[in-house]
Amino acid sequence: MTYSVELRFHPIYELLNSLHVYVHASFYKKVDLGAKWRKATMKKLSKELAEALESEQIEHLSYLNYLNDYLFSLKLGNAPLEQLLQELSKLEEKEVINYFLNQLHVSEEKLKPHIGTFHQSLHLVKRWNEEYFQQIAPSILPSLEMDFKQKSQLLGKEEPSDIIEKATNGLLLRGFSEVKRVILYPVYHASPIITFAHLPQVHFYGYPVDLIPSSEEPSPSLMRRGVALTDKNRLQILRYLVNNERSFTDIVKYIGLAKSTVHHHLISLRAAGLVQVIVTPHSSDRFRLREEGLEHIFQDYHRYIFSDRNES
Repeated sequence: MTYSVELRFHPIYELLNSLHVYVHASFYKKVDLGAKWRKATMKKLSKELAEALESEQIEHLSYLNYLNDYLFSLKLGNAPLEQLLQELSKLEEKEVINYFLNQLHVSEEKLKPHIGTFHQSLHLVKRWNEEYFQQIAPSILPSLEMDFKQKSQLLGKEEPSDIIEKATNGLLLRGFSEVKRVILYPVYHASPIITFAHLPQVHFYGYPVDLIPSSEEPSPSLMRRGVALTDKNRLQILRYLVNNERSFTDIVKYIGLAKSTVHHHLISLRAAGLVQVIVTPHSSDRFRLREEGLEHIFQDYHRYIFSDRNES
């Protein structure tokens, strides 16, 4: 499996990410922002946009992903968000279709259901930008850009697989022989969930980034690890994953809990960076202990608790 890794940042990625989280219950019910954020956001939207995003079709059709995949695959440079949206509005969809066919190697059959939806999706994105994204906390985009710059320093110094594992806190790819590129970009709204899209020769992964906390607050990552280690079932799962890779079914049988409960525990352990997920093209994910996530917990707590003494 030979592929290159690219790290990217542009505000439009987070614009799309925030809309994706808002629209899909499978995300907004699991992310840190949660259903309360969605409910509060809905109240701020115009009736027209709120109803459009509440449409049953949104949940079942993936036409927004058509626009997402196109934009995530482009090198956007430093073009301002508003300028980029204007340029996209002028774009002929046939150019987008040809790009999917010739550059992203998506088959015409798979592309067919989405044809004709590009500008419809873009209209929703522009409305979402005007009514929600332009008012987000000013610390969000700088935090994402800072993390992007930090992760970019790994390029050329470490193996692509190691860069992916570190950026995502435990994602391992195996057996994707056709993949030529893996594109990583930081996201906030989906935190602590990893977002992804798999095209024939390119994978996209949005890795979660927390806002930079004040000096007096513990980091969200520190809190996640603390929460993850307070449940006996999660501790037993970690012990079970020490020596071997396990499937989700294996873990359910071992721990003796409902699938939904085990899924919740694994999300907590993944968010804390304590479990690696092995992703393959033709089988379900497998899991194993991520020792690196355990190694520095005490030092991290010590550093936070005694930070005032260290500064004096």
